[in-house]
Parts: sequence; C-alpha cells; structure tokens
Amino acid sequence: MGPSRLSGPQLAAYFKANTRQPYRATVPIDILAQIFVDEGNAENVRGDVAFAQSILETGWFSFPDGGYVRPWFNNFSGMGACGGCVVFTAPTAEEGVRAQIQHLRSYADPLSRAANLHYPLVDAGGSARAYDTFFKKGVAPTWSQMGNGNWASAPDYAEKVLGIYNRMLIFAGLPGACPPDSPGFGVRNFAWGCPAALRQPGRAVAANPLGGYYVLNGDGRVSAYGGALYAGAPTFNFDIARDIAVMPDGKGYVVLDGWGGVQKFGSAAALPLPTTYWPGWDIARGIAITADGQGLVVVDGWGGVHTSGTASSLPLPDTYWPGWDIARRVALSAPDGVHSTGLWVLDGWGSVHPSGTAHVYPTTSYWAGWDTARGLAVDPKGNGWAVLDAWGVVHGTGSMRSVTLSGYAKADRWRGLAYSGGTYVGVRNDGYGATG
Repeated sequence: MGPSRLSGPQLAAYFKANTRQPYRATVPIDILAQIFVDEGNAENVRGDVAFAQSILETGWFSFPDGGYVRPWFNNFSGMGACGGCVVFTAPTAEEGVRAQIQHLRSYADPLSRAANLHYPLVDAGGSARAYDTFFKKGVAPTWSQMGNGNWASAPDYAEKVLGIYNRMLIFAGLPGACPPDSPGFGVRNFAWGCPAALRQPGRAVAANPLGGYYVLNGDGRVSAYGGALYAGAPTFNFDIARDIAVMPDGKGYVVLDGWGGVQKFGSAAALPLPTTYWPGWDIARGIAITADGQGLVVVDGWGGVHTSGTASSLPLPDTYWPGWDIARRVALSAPDGVHSTGLWVLDGWGSVHPSGTAHVYPTTSYWAGWDTARGLAVDPKGNGWAVLDAWGVVHGTGSMRSVTLSGYAKADRWRGLAYSGGTYVGVRNDGYGATG
C-alpha cells in the first residue's frame, strides 16, 4: 500500500531502455505507465510496483505466443491464467489495470470492500460479495509475502518483482528500496520487507592483477567478471560478508565476514590467519593481503588493526575509536611491488590514516561528522590513494585521479572500490559493478 514513488514517464523510460521484446499492449507504453500510477494512487496501492509485476507477468508486455493471456485481453498480471481457469479480460487497458490494482489491495488491505474502492469494482467480475469475502483478504500487506500461493505459486515471485522494482528506482536516480540505502552493519533484518534473497547487498569489490574483478555480496556470493578466476565462495544465510582481497598471483582470494572469520580460496589456502574472531558481533570491516602473498591485515570497525604472517612486522597506524563503528577499509603500501611496508586505514568521514612507508597526501575526501566514505583503493606502488563516497564519486590524491562512476546519485548507494591498470571498479548496494 502507498503512493507510487515513480512517475509514469519514469516507468516508461525504464521500460524503453531495458526491453528487448516486441511490445504488444493495446495502448502505447507512455499511456500504460501513467495508467498504473493513476490507478494505484487512486486506491493507495503501489502502482509502480504493480507495473514491475506486469513486466514479469507479461514478458515485458510481449504476451508470448503460447501463453494463456493474449494482448487484447488487457490482462497485465496473469489473473485467471491457468489451465482450466477463466482468464480475466477487460474491454480497455485502464479497466485491466484497475482490476489488478483492486486485486492487489484485496491482498494487502484486510478492510478493503467493494463499497470503499475509489472506482466501481472490476475485480472478481464485478461481484461485491466475491470481493468482500476473498479468502486471501489482507494476507499479504507487503510484497515480500507474495508468491508461495499468494497471487502466484513460485516461492521467488516477490524476489523477482521487487528485483525489477529496485532496478527501476536506481535507473531513475532514486534510492533503492531493497536493500535500503544505508550500510546496515550489525542488523540482520535491516531490509525487512524484502525477500531474503534481496537482503544480501553488494558489499565489496576487488581487482584481479591478471585482469577482471570480483564482486562480493553480503551472503558470501562471489561473482567473477572480465576473466577473473573464480575459486569458490562461502555460503551464509544472512548479510555478514564484508570484504574480499585477491592474492598477488591472481589465483585466489580471501573473504572476510563481519565476525572476523576469514575464508580462503585458491592460492590463498596457505595464508596464516590473524586471531580475529568475534562470534555474534558484526564488527570486522576490511581485509588486505601483503604484496608477497604471505600475510593478512584485518581492520575492525573501531579501527583496530590485526595482522598475520609477514604483515605482523608492519607498523600500525594510530587508529582506535573504541565503541564507535567508523573504520571502513584497509590497504597496503608496497613501494617496490614486492614487500608491504606500510598501510592506510579509511574511516567513515573520509580520513585516510597512514603508517610506515604509506605516504600522507593532501585530500579532499573529508566530511566531518558525516559517515559517507565507503571504499579505498591505492596505487600499487604507494604513490596515491582514492576514496569512494556513498554517492559514487571517487576522490583521488597523489597519482590517483578523481572520477564519477556511472550510476551516481545523491543516495547512500556505493559500497566498495578497487583499482587495476588505471581503471577503477566500484560496487553498489544492489551488487552492480561499474568502471571508471
């Protein structure tokens, strides 16, 4: 329930930019999109989400041949579309959308009755008694409860609809809804109202020195792009994965979880682990591998730095803010490309704290009192760094340039930054990776 967040033109623009199917609805897409917004707002039902539902149900309004529903039925949501069922039809596109909106209200609003609808009843063939006594009345107040027999039998029905809707919001430059636009550290159900599969936001990105990059999702999924070697991934049933770091040989990587656990894949199998494990406490934030591939550095949210192997000899920065979850990432300096001799820690305000041979550079990435720094990337030779802010702007210093990543918006959306071969890679909270 609620007003549409997206306008008709925004819905139509998303559709035009993303469809690859023939459009077969009975009215132009610009008109149809506005009908969804108007009809939804009239009943206080999310017309923009209903539009996303219809994209799924109709195959992007292509009404595939062989299906139960034909374009001239003006049935945009599969109502009655099953073997042996009476498929719903409407004389106009407006009445077809109206029936869908009224039916969605019946699922969401236990007090919905034919008498309190904004427009005369179209759903249930116009039978007020059938509408008022609908056996699913009010069982799905949120979209996360759709599917599994509510509207559709598929268990991932809500995930698919909300996935389309989330992409619509981001395409329009608006804050995403699932997952929400905030880090959400330490709160397992911070995306309440979204299906479980959509509660695992993009958390980190790492470049492979041999080419390509990896995106880490909150549930531990690792996706390899651009030819990067995939070596496996952990499997968590909630949002707890926090960072990923790649071996210097490009043949393995490690994944850090919020409790401080480190899981090793491929050539990272022999790495010694630091003594960082805080079960039940989501506080680990960043991880880095030494240039020789024989040591690890983990930073926790309070700024504590924990080392193992050859990283144990690194001087530590003066970063410790007990009780304050503000440290975000850690990176290592290796001036000769072989030995790590210093490190940087990034805090949420955008300050970069060096130690050892890690240089201090003038920086424009400092936002006092504003937790908006999200990613840190460094020149492999230690000649500069770049800080990613939550909106998608990369602030470079020293040898590192400043850029704005595609997908920029004034919303807390971006989560991680990597750098390789002169190219930045950023990851958003929906798992989307963008280069710059």
